[in-house]
Amino acid sequence: MSAGLRARALLLKMIGGLPAAKTPLNPRRTGAIERSDYQIQKIIFESSPRFFVTANLYIPKRGKKPFPAVLQPTGHSTAAKARAFYQTLALGLVKSGFVVLTYDPLGQGERRIFYDPALEDSKVGGTVIEHQMVGIQSLLAGESIARDMIWDGIRAIDLLASLPEVDAKRIGVAGCSGGGTLTAYLAAMDDRVQAAAAACYITDWEDQLKGAGPQDAEQQFADQLKLGFNYIDFVLAFAPKPYLICSTQQDFFPLSGTRKTVDEAKRIYGILGAADHISWAVGPGGHGMPLIVRESIYGWMNQWLRNGPPGRAAEPPFQTEYEQDMNATRTGQVSTSLGGETASTDNMRRFGSITPRRDPLQSAADVETLRTRLVTDITQITRFERTPGTVLSRKQRPQQHDGYRSTGMWLDLSNGRQLFAVLLEPDAARSRKKTVLYLDERGAAQAIHAGADAEAFAQLGYTVLVLDLSGMGATASRWTSYSEPWFGSDKTTWLALMVGRPIVGIRMDDIARGLDLLQQDHLLFDGRVLGYAAGSAVTPLLHAAVLDPRIGELFLDGGLISYRAVATTPIQRRVFESVLPGVLGKYDFADLVAALAPRRVALVDVRTPLGNTAALQDVQDAYAYARQAYNASGRGAHLRLLLRREDEPLEAVYPELRDSKP
Repeated sequence: MSAGLRARALLLKMIGGLPAAKTPLNPRRTGAIERSDYQIQKIIFESSPRFFVTANLYIPKRGKKPFPAVLQPTGHSTAAKARAFYQTLALGLVKSGFVVLTYDPLGQGERRIFYDPALEDSKVGGTVIEHQMVGIQSLLAGESIARDMIWDGIRAIDLLASLPEVDAKRIGVAGCSGGGTLTAYLAAMDDRVQAAAAACYITDWEDQLKGAGPQDAEQQFADQLKLGFNYIDFVLAFAPKPYLICSTQQDFFPLSGTRKTVDEAKRIYGILGAADHISWAVGPGGHGMPLIVRESIYGWMNQWLRNGPPGRAAEPPFQTEYEQDMNATRTGQVSTSLGGETASTDNMRRFGSITPRRDPLQSAADVETLRTRLVTDITQITRFERTPGTVLSRKQRPQQHDGYRSTGMWLDLSNGRQLFAVLLEPDAARSRKKTVLYLDERGAAQAIHAGADAEAFAQLGYTVLVLDLSGMGATASRWTSYSEPWFGSDKTTWLALMVGRPIVGIRMDDIARGLDLLQQDHLLFDGRVLGYAAGSAVTPLLHAAVLDPRIGELFLDGGLISYRAVATTPIQRRVFESVLPGVLGKYDFADLVAALAPRRVALVDVRTPLGNTAALQDVQDAYAYARQAYNASGRGAHLRLLLRREDEPLEAVYPELRDSKP
């Protein structure tokens, strides 16, 4: 397989494939703007049934038909195709003799996914957040939101190719920012594209990771770096057809990385005998399309789609239109004018039918069969890898408290990772010779404050190892983004997915190493611990417990109710760190709990995808399969689904803590 075909196959795999069949486009014209030498038609078409795409079609009034055409996907903007920034390129091209189709990518322009008429805006905020919201949900089924966005673009090319004004053998694609991303994807995926110009996107991941890092959900993929897929692969998939890479000097897609990719592309195009088919245009300023970039795109399309001379083409004079005049719908939003499907409703409809295998559980042997299967599934889905070797610790000076002492320490895990932990040891007279492995998404510093559950355990006589999992507490990433209130440490979580090591799997290894430390230091008194987790730390502990019998019982506070709830709920908050690609058809949290029977498990204040406490009846319904397992094991009372009052002491919620006396 050639490098280009391999790149295309990998891209198709990473996005989760494309829809199986093309359905009627059902295009409609809702209006037009007439100018002396061109017309702008307002178009709506359906990329899939009732999946409405709003677009503007620019058609020259002068020149010989059929014209060459350029598809312009737009970048991240609430105005999208109507924004003057994007109108500019389309107007320059139509006045240069090209038909131009520019459209609103999903989540943008007239296609906001979570539009609220009362707010006159999205419920969740900007376009990037809309993309992330749907993209994180898509991961659960092993897909990328890029799948839908690429499909919109392919169907837009179908529309262009069907027009009598267009020469279907002379179609190019050009876009900037998120439009540059889609340009790279469409050029790689659709053979009908004959020339490409991607602006402010192409760079190199080594350089990108040193700067802004991963972007929103359609701009990188699970396993991408593990598979060795870099920006150069988009160019390889198009080679040797004409490819113009456009950059700006102060872009957050690093120029240094672009230089690497351009140099490699030129080397490859030279080998293919097409050295003149690759070029690089660099303009001044930050992210965008300054005049030099636009004129380079005009010249590139003129050269390769109109057999014009090489080099830049002067931008003709034009006047942009008012944004509202570019709307294809009456209200300016598909949702309030036409209804129809969104990427979110489509996901929920499709993913709601994906369920894990659930055989009846009628005996302890059935539960053991389930556990055996889940060990394989968990290892595959989380990519869990156990780190061998001794855990080295660098301990700080101990501090004495009421009834216990605390010792902070840094742990070296033999694989380059370091974790922070605090060991709470009860006074000898109080010790129950039992140990708690304590995990809290807020971090150890917050977890050990006076009155917290960690201190309550210590004062009850338990030895407590409060462990900061990777990316939590002292190891929390400083790589922040403005979408953090919705998605947590999304850049770190994306990077973990890209290298093929989901953060859940990495944290499972952290847990195993914490247990190793306790075992090394002879603090695993009866060979088992009580595992306590709060918030997003619940997910890795629950997974780890199925694999590791050293976790003898579990107290899980504020964990996510189910993956299914995320897949069938339009909006979620701070669940990204728990998401695993392709998990929906394998198992859910109820299956993991079922596999733990008859170990004691308490699920307390289980959370909805939005972070609210779930109704207890909903929790009972979600964990009915786990209840079946515990009943089959003859230990129905060992599974407890609970609510906890704000001021309720730990031992009141979990009276078993006092079962063994010091």
